[in-house]
Amino acid sequence: MLAEVKPHKKRQFISELQKKHKLVAMVGDGINDAAALASADVGVAMGGGVGAASDVSSVVLMGNRLSQVISFTDS
Repeated sequence: MLAEVKPHKKRQFISELQKKHKLVAMVGDGINDAAALASADVGVAMGGGVGAASDVSSVVLMGNRLSQVISFTDS
């Protein structure tokens, strides 16, 4: 888990994991997460009106609770 970092660091971290053949899921809620969400294997945008984040994500969760991600992955 990586939190409270600049957008370019998020994308760089994802790229480093993918170079190691890791499958990467990114959860974000705003414009600062869009690049990382787009580069992840699975992008999960949280919140209904997140604009650019929801445009580039594979999944959009309508609420703002991180627990929704756990519920989603257990399905």
